[in-house]
Formats: sequence, structure tokens, C-alpha cells
Amino acid sequence: MTRAITTDPDSAGSASTIELGVLADPSQLSVTRAVAAALAAQEDFDLDSIADIRLAIDESCSRLIVRATPGARLVCAFTPGPDVLDVAVTTTTEPGADLDASGFGWHVLNALTDTVSTSQTEHEGVVSTTIEFSKRKHGLDE
Repeated sequence: MTRAITTDPDSAGSASTIELGVLADPSQLSVTRAVAAALAAQEDFDLDSIADIRLAIDESCSRLIVRATPGARLVCAFTPGPDVLDVAVTTTTEPGADLDASGFGWHVLNALTDTVSTSQTEHEGVVSTTIEFSKRKHGLDE
């Protein structure tokens, strides 16, 4: 079980992306939840929003873990902005792996986040599947 956390400034130097890489295994869900909650707290999200982010990262990671190829790594990329936390969770999946966007888990993700989407890319027979979501600080749209 290898964990790596890195911080890379973007080209403008105004934001950073924090990446966490773990084995795509359910035993790693507590690590991803803890990191997500710590980053949200550091960015001054309120307690309800922190709980939403913890649940959203758990659901995103769980959906990808069950579709991951054996031995795959799960990479969670967190990009905090002034009023938002953007999250992308990626792993290697089998070709044709479907992230059913009509199931209960997808409805949970929609309820917990402000935006959510999925994407797949294929390069030389290797498929990377990503779930991305954003959570704005509570009360900013109200």
C-alpha cells in the first residue's frame, strides 16, 4: 500500500493541485475521506460542506474501485479555488466499463455536489475513467 501526496502549482502559480495516489481497494477509502475532509477544512468550508465532500469522495472512489483493473491505482486530485473545491478521481478500468449515471449513487453525487461528470480516455488499450465534481462554499449561491 503506497500513498503519495504532492503539490504542484499550476502554470499561473495561483492555485495548486494536491494529488493522492492509493491502491484502488476499499481499504483505502478512509484515507481518501480523511484527506478530502482535511483539505476542505483547511479551505474554510463549513461543517455541512465538509461532510458533503467526504461523502462525495467516498461515493466517487467506491464507484471507480469496483470497476478498476486488478492492481490499479486510484488518483484523487484536489484543486482548491477561492470559493470552490474541484475534485477529480481517476483509475484504470476495463474497456467498456459503465458508470451508470442513473443509479442511486449518481443521484447521491448530484445531491452532494454542485457539478459532477464522468469521462473516459483510452490510450494504447488502457482505459482511464474519471469522476469529477465541484463543491462551492456553502451560502455563496444564496
